[in-house]
Amino acid sequence: MGIAATDERLHTELDNLIHYVERLRQELANITRKKGERSDFENMSVQLDALIKNTEEASYEILKSSEDILETVDKLREDNSEEDRNKLCDLITSSAMGTLQACSFQDITGQRVTKILRSVQFVEERVNSMAEIYGEASITTLGLEISANEEPSEEVCMDGPAVHAEEAISQDDIDALFD
Repeated sequence: MGIAATDERLHTELDNLIHYVERLRQELANITRKKGERSDFENMSVQLDALIKNTEEASYEILKSSEDILETVDKLREDNSEEDRNKLCDLITSSAMGTLQACSFQDITGQRVTKILRSVQFVEERVNSMAEIYGEASITTLGLEISANEEPSEEVCMDGPAVHAEEAISQDDIDALFD
């Protein structure tokens, strides 16, 4: 191979390298892009925080309304005038409406989960694209090197609750942990 052929090959390799680096830069820019004042990552965090807050508020309202209904039923069982019974029935109706309103948060929850899911899917697509650019074999090798050098962490398991019944841990296994 002559010097001209070597120069041409080097030139081609440099062009390819520049092209790959530019694609990686574009993919990284897509991941960190802002929508308004927040990136997709920041938006996911805000949406999850709101989801947790709304769920806590709804749970509290459902429990409070249920307790109010039980207390009112106890009062209703006492010897009351018809007027008092009607007032107590109105309290039960009001508490039941509070429960129904608190349960309506599921629509908002679904909207937030959908936004988070779309953001996660966008990030997943970008990461997959960068993995394709970098090369799957290189990433696998790097992943094995990193995990071999890392200390086991005490991170929270990100699997979440079991999706299918056969994946779930039995109650007997859970009870055995406490024995």
